[in-house]
Amino acid sequence: MGIYDYHQNLRMKEAARLLREEDLSVSEVGYQMGFENLGHFTKVFEKHIGRKPKKYLQSFKTTGR
Repeated sequence: MGIYDYHQNLRMKEAARLLREEDLSVSEVGYQMGFENLGHFTKVFEKHIGRKPKKYLQSFKTTGR
């Protein structure tokens, strides 16, 4: 894994943590992670986490975290 992918992976792990543990929307998390284009955030998140951020967030809301 190159340095860019490593950095993106760390950012997406933090984004996933924010979605799980904080009461933030997908948009808020994307902006906090430095993305201006939320479509790009969604693509990068899905690449590294395996699910789109909205689906990831919904899985924690329906299970009661």
